[in-house]
Amino acid sequence: MDEKNAVTDLIDELKKDRIIGPGITEARYIPPKAAIYADLQIHPELDSAIKKIGIGQLYLHQAEGINAVRRGANVVVMTPTASGKSLIYSIPIIETLLHQPEAKALYISPLKGLGQDQAQKLNSLLKCVTGIEDEKNQPLRAEIYDGDTTAYKRKKIRDNMPSVIFSNPDMLHYGLNAFHKKWEPFFSNLRYVVLDEIHAYRGVFGSNVAHIIRRLRRICEYWGSSPQFIASSATIANPQELAAQLTGLEFSTVNAAGAPQSGKYFLFLNPLDSPYTEATRIFTKCLEAGMRTILFTKARKITELIYKWSTERAPLMASSISPYRAGFLPSERREIEQRLFSGELTGVISTSALELGVDIGGLDACILCGYPGSVSSTWQRAGRVGRNSHESVVVMVALNDALDHYIASHPEIFFDKPHEACICDPENAEIQKRHMLCAADELPIKNSELVYCTEDARKLIAELESSGALKRTKNLASLYPKERMPHRSVWIRSIGTPLKLRDENYKIIGDLDGRRIYRDAFPGAIYLHKGRQYLVKELNLESNHAICVETDAHYYTHALSHEDVEILGKPELIAVGRSKNVQFYRGRIKINYQVTGYDQKNIYDGSRIARHSLEMPEYIFETDAIWMMIDRFLANAIKAKGYNLAGTMHAAEHVTINTIPLFALCDKGDLGGMSYALYPETENPAIFIYDGFEGGMGLCRRALQSPRIWIDSSLSILRDCGCESGCPACVQDSQCGSANNPLDKDGAVFFLNYLLEDEMI
Repeated sequence: MDEKNAVTDLIDELKKDRIIGPGITEARYIPPKAAIYADLQIHPELDSAIKKIGIGQLYLHQAEGINAVRRGANVVVMTPTASGKSLIYSIPIIETLLHQPEAKALYISPLKGLGQDQAQKLNSLLKCVTGIEDEKNQPLRAEIYDGDTTAYKRKKIRDNMPSVIFSNPDMLHYGLNAFHKKWEPFFSNLRYVVLDEIHAYRGVFGSNVAHIIRRLRRICEYWGSSPQFIASSATIANPQELAAQLTGLEFSTVNAAGAPQSGKYFLFLNPLDSPYTEATRIFTKCLEAGMRTILFTKARKITELIYKWSTERAPLMASSISPYRAGFLPSERREIEQRLFSGELTGVISTSALELGVDIGGLDACILCGYPGSVSSTWQRAGRVGRNSHESVVVMVALNDALDHYIASHPEIFFDKPHEACICDPENAEIQKRHMLCAADELPIKNSELVYCTEDARKLIAELESSGALKRTKNLASLYPKERMPHRSVWIRSIGTPLKLRDENYKIIGDLDGRRIYRDAFPGAIYLHKGRQYLVKELNLESNHAICVETDAHYYTHALSHEDVEILGKPELIAVGRSKNVQFYRGRIKINYQVTGYDQKNIYDGSRIARHSLEMPEYIFETDAIWMMIDRFLANAIKAKGYNLAGTMHAAEHVTINTIPLFALCDKGDLGGMSYALYPETENPAIFIYDGFEGGMGLCRRALQSPRIWIDSSLSILRDCGCESGCPACVQDSQCGSANNPLDKDGAVFFLNYLLEDEMI
């Protein structure tokens, strides 16, 4: 049976299935696209090497990108997954090395697995170019320098600098920038910096990476080099803007994709049964049909549950199925990647950790257990299957979630909607200050120096000096940090220090950061790791760890919490319409978040088994927010209609948060919200929506760039849902700290409709 028949036979089986079939809302075939080639003159030895690895012609975007790099421009390439973006940096780098063997290049990827994969390919190409197979005598070589590189190997690399170093932002921060004086030959000859998969650099991570790159540029300037930047991205709305935010430089964009694309079948499903149960059934059906399959989930907990259910449902295939997620140890992730690439694994259940371009071989089916939260992420995950012209199938199973049901009920929005913008915020003051200390440790900050070229930076430096974090030299000409190696106190993938979860033998089984520490690691919480359940017995915030014991529970836990919002400074009034009954603001707020208890819920149907009280410390942080202040006229109108005012505000808060991922590349879990029937500071009803990260990332503000579309999308979710009083598909939120009480769906419809009809927006 050929691949197309295997795919269509599976789709026919799913359509005929009495449980799965009735829930299918869309079955669409995306036809294949032919390649578009372009001619390009390449160095003869390099041209011959490329042909040896099976590349006869270059695609249009490859030729355009290479020419732009040759002209000296900083280039960002935005083309689909598996379109050969790596040649756009490989060819110019190798051409430069052939003429200037002393030149250096630095490749940065968000994940260690990506760098390892690309380094192997570049070394193979270099061997073909030089004709020298013996690594000891190879004049041009690439080396991996990351957290998995042994101390012995690191010293060998420093003693004999390679042409290209493959690393990640973590090692650039801790190992290269921090010890740049050991790397003088490398930094002084650095010609190219490659930033791969830049769409991964968003939120807290992206903001940290932006400062690491700025520190890198500062170090290069000190050593007399000014490297050219080459960036690659999946399809997003703002690749040029994001590349500029990350580096502080101007970029040229290449986005005319010329690579061929295989045919793909898309199925959208609003399940009649539990979405997790149906995703598990579809996953095992794919495996039984002989299709190599990846199933993406939206949460670590669900990844582990579906892995457990899949092995119970198909015990004979248990050895060829594995979970994969962040929180696994690096060695565990590398082993799973290798088994998947070799074909030993035929099925993997993963969080977004496998969304990026680690080469995991050819897969046939992709199941999305929940809408990934963005058009961009959906296409990125869909791009993991159907490589090398193979037909493939992508199945999106909607969760009991407002945005999921909205997309499944309006599939045309997914296929026609522009891609979202990717956002990071280099101006986050808390992050900036931490990196200022690192920059000062790397090279003392001179009085005349405008670090990062912003006036805000000068103010932050003054604050750090005033607090004593920065000290002046004896001649008062420059500043250095009070603490040596401040890099060790900066966690670039989170704000603050991650909490370590340990088992009874004190072995680390995972980590959590920010609010998740309080929400997921309270005493009594159930934590999942590799299909095993752990009960959190002790949370020690002073020593930053939680002790867990393995258990076998028939329930999961859901935290109950209380929040208070305080407006800081003078907020900005946003003019988005004519009505004076609702005013929109944006500004800074302080959140006081406290977990007050938790529910134990049935693992199969989500029903509440028991409720427990807790005494937990407050988690207090400042962040960016937008908010609506509702005047008494509209508040009285809502009550006059018989709606519950608090329930109306609460339901409107939930549904408007749900739709922000339509505009910004984020998950609704990256956002928080709070609603009041009577906000104490103004004595008016209010709805606050804020970035869930300390300092803010500019995520929620994106909604105010298209306010009418934002409110209209929220209203559509409410109107399209067939429930009477509110459900998880419209106004209920699985993470709601007040257990979704109160909620008034009809009141929210009235309120949001008022905003539209009263020309508020």
